[in-house]
Order: sequence, then C-alpha cells, then structure tokens
Amino acid sequence: MRIGDLVKTMVHSYFVITTGIIASMYVFCLIFNRNAVYSLDDIGRILLMALASDLPFIIFYSRKELGKKQMLIRQIIHIPFLLAVLFYFAQLWDWVRMNSPTEVIVFIALVLVVYAAVLAIATFQDKKLADKLNDRLKQRYHS
Repeated sequence: MRIGDLVKTMVHSYFVITTGIIASMYVFCLIFNRNAVYSLDDIGRILLMALASDLPFIIFYSRKELGKKQMLIRQIIHIPFLLAVLFYFAQLWDWVRMNSPTEVIVFIALVLVVYAAVLAIATFQDKKLADKLNDRLKQRYHS
C-alpha cells in the first residue's frame, strides 16, 4: 500500500475506531462496571487509544502492491501487535484487569469486533471505488 493510500485509510479508520471504542467501552462497562463514570481525561484517552489503534496500520505500508499472501501475513502480524498496544494502554489506565480472564477475553472479543468493522468498511469503500472506476472505463470505451 502506498503512503498516500495508507494515510487516507488511517484517517477514515480513525473515526470508525473511535466509534468502536466508545461502543466497546459501553458494552464492557455494562458487563463489568455498571457504575462507571467517564471524565474529560477518559475522553482524551479514548481519542489516544483510537490513535494508538490506527498507527499499527503502518505495517501495511509497501512501495509496491502487496499480494494476497503478503497481505495475509501482515494481517497476522498486525492483530497481535495491535492487541499488545491496546492491552498496554488498557492496563495503564486500569480499564482492564489482566488477572481477570473474563475481562481479558471480552476485551479481545471487542477489539476483534472493532477490527472486523474497520476491515468491512475499508473493503466496502475499496469496492465502491473500484465499481466507480469500472463504470467510468465502461462509459469511456463503450460509448
């Protein structure tokens, strides 16, 4: 993925990730801490967590087009790296108790749901762009 495309993807995904984190925090607190109260610091941490979630996309940077196998390998590297970054911040801010297997499992599940949402939206946007380009090519060469 070229740097321009990567930055564009990262900007788009940042807002999806932020929304996903807010929804995930709601579900997580609904399960584990119904009396949670969020402060202004917490809002800043949510935005920082979204940025920290977005930066590992750099793993997908390449000067040439990546094949399916190369992309799969990078995704296999990306997911554990992303989880490590997110666990670091979640533990730093006392969002997840690492000695609670249930909290850890729910946290991983929520991260994977947000990851899938970001991937689905990016795939949808790519397909939409490809369809638009194909339509223009058809109009140009078949008219």
